[in-house]
Formats: sequence, C-alpha cells, structure tokens
Amino acid sequence: MPRAPVSARLHHAAPVTCVLTCSWLLLLVHAALAQKPAKPASPRAMRTGPERHHILRQPAGPTIRTTTDQGKAINGGLPQNCSLDSHLRKARKGHLPLTSPPRTSTAWPVIDWEYWRPQWGRNWHKKGHLPQEVTGTLQLGTKHPSPRASGAFYLYPDCHNYNHHERNYTGSCPLLESLRNDELLWMWNSSTALFPSIAIRKSHANAVSNLHFSQYRVLESLRIASLTALDYDLPTFVYTRLGYRDEAMAFLTTKDLIHTIGESAALGAAGFVIWGDLNLTSSRHNCSRVKSFLGSRLGQYITNVTRAAEVCSDFLCQSNGRCARRDSRASHYLHLSSDSYRIEPSGDGEFAVTGWHSQRELLLLANRFRCHCYQGYGGERCDSLETPEETKSAALRTGNSVVSVVLILILNFII
Repeated sequence: MPRAPVSARLHHAAPVTCVLTCSWLLLLVHAALAQKPAKPASPRAMRTGPERHHILRQPAGPTIRTTTDQGKAINGGLPQNCSLDSHLRKARKGHLPLTSPPRTSTAWPVIDWEYWRPQWGRNWHKKGHLPQEVTGTLQLGTKHPSPRASGAFYLYPDCHNYNHHERNYTGSCPLLESLRNDELLWMWNSSTALFPSIAIRKSHANAVSNLHFSQYRVLESLRIASLTALDYDLPTFVYTRLGYRDEAMAFLTTKDLIHTIGESAALGAAGFVIWGDLNLTSSRHNCSRVKSFLGSRLGQYITNVTRAAEVCSDFLCQSNGRCARRDSRASHYLHLSSDSYRIEPSGDGEFAVTGWHSQRELLLLANRFRCHCYQGYGGERCDSLETPEETKSAALRTGNSVVSVVLILILNFII
C-alpha cells in the first residue's frame, strides 16, 4: 500500500563554533492535499523538495523604519522617501544571493518584514507604508531568482480575528479587515501564492475558538485568491506551528492539529508549512521531545490527512484535482476511516498506511467534498481537458510537476 513518509531524523552539520552547531531539519511529506495548486484555475507547481526560503527578513533599504529598537527616532521619526532602484540593488547584492534558490529551484521566496505592514491603518508604532518597494521586491523574489517558485508576503492575507476573549466568538473576519484586504490587490497581483498564519495560544488549547480562528483565516485567503488579475486562483499555503505560539514546547494536541492542519486541508488549501524556532532546540532534551512528537502524534496525523486527501483526489477528481468541502463550515475532514485503515510506525520516523476504503466511505466523500481541479483540467470530476493554450500558459508559469508539504525547523544543538 502507499506510504506517506514522515522522517524524524536529525542531520548535523559541522560545528560552527565549539558551543553551537546549526542544522536544518527538513521533513518532506508527499501530500495529495498539496500536490498541485488548484483551479479555478491555479497552475500546477513543481515539487518543492526540502526547500523554502525567506527572501528578506528585513527590508534592504534603510528608510522603512522610523525608530530604532531603543525607541530613538530615525530621520525625526518620519517615514522617508527612498530610491526603489537602490533598494532592489541592495536586495540583489546583499540578500537574495545568500537566501534565494537558483532559477531552477522551486523553493518558496517569502518576505517577512517585522517593521512594516502594507497599510497605514495597520502600521502602528514603528512602521511605514511603501507599496512600491514591496511590489518590486516581490517581483524580484518571485520572477528573478526562480520563476517557478511560489512567493508572497508572510501572514497575508490577515483576518485580524484575534478577539478570542469575546463572548460568542465566531472567528469571522471583521468587515473592515476584508475591505482592507481588497485594497491590497496590488500586492496579491505581485504574488504567486498566499501564506496566512494560524498560530494559536496555549491558553485556548482544545477550544472550539481555535477551529473558528483557523477556519475564517483560511477562508479569507481562499477568497482573496480569486480576486487577482491572474486567470487562476493563487494557491494558499498555511503557516502553523509544532506548538502553541506562547509556549513552544507545549505541542499541539490532536484536537488542535485537527483545528489547524485538518481544517486547512478540508477547506482546500494547497498545503501547509509547519515551522518552529530556536526555542524548540535550545537543548538536547528539547530536540528529543521534538523528535518524539514528529515520530508519534504529529507524524501519524499528517500521514492520516495526506493519505485521505490522496484517496479523495483519486476517487472524486481522477487525480486531477484536490478535494474541498462542499459546506465550508461543516465538520467533515479528510481523515481515513479507522474501520478500513491502519496507520503504524514503520521505523526511522516513518508511518505505513494499510487497508482499503469501503464503498460507503467513498459515497460519503462524494456527498461531503467537491473537486477543485488542477490547471489544465475542468468539469465536476476534473475529467475534461482545457485548451492547449491555457495548459501551455500555466506550464510556462510554474511547470507541471508535483508540489509537496515541507516541515521546517531551525535546529541548534549544544555540544
């Protein structure tokens, strides 16, 4: 039977100093839910492999920030005009050659600027507003180094549905925030993917509010994906974490894995990125705990969802599309039936799936899910071909192979 590999091996690099060694733990999950960005009518994407890159963690130009970390005003505390050409030259020379992949790569260039948000209304304290600089940088990152990669601005579109404390919280995006997202069409048109985030807090562990929080953030991204001037929907890759955003070593419960990863898959996201930071790997003890989580609850759940998504794609969409809920707010998930399947560790952090679906389970899939066809295919079951011109155009943008979900951790090991 097909097997969805979830590796938990740690790969060490040579020590940088006698105290600290850095390495990347890259876990590649072959997922039907992220096999290809879907339409109507997003292009297929190339297999990413163990790659993903932030082009810029901070702007290359010096004029975005108005204050230092210590609160001292820069240029009198006023946003400054700058040379876009100078900024892009600095980005090419000082940043992109070090952090971006070659043109043949399919790694994801993702901009993550802590000191800037793309609208005045969201740029409190130290932030400024330079849409031209972002547009130019997005185009540089998504077109110059790797035209087949998926590039965009991390966290966007944002839903700003953080008001968990409110009574009768529904998770819905405030109308004002949806209107603000509509105003960012210039940014969506310069992006090749969307990367919303659904990190949740430990204080809300297992709460239904986590489901509502995640659901509406993904739905908002899927809505924005259809608004661009492109002839296909932008693929949505959802950022989530191993643990809770306020307690990194408290790993997500099974219920919250369903609220985040499971919800994203069922709604029709193209994939997800699970990431962590140095807090997870500050000691060998922490590294061991991370490895244990990857080789047990997390690995088993990802295997479950990705295999179920593959079954649904094969049955409903002739393997030419991805499944998405018919009713976006129904409690239907891409999960394997425990009556028909077994998921067991197969050694070295991987999991093997055995079993076969019943006719009843396939009928339930058909009643609960619909097809979101890949570029080049159409029809209710994705069994009709589009025109050669459309297929050729999509291939020129992104190629026509398979995308995969990548799990990323930046690891440190104390010697």
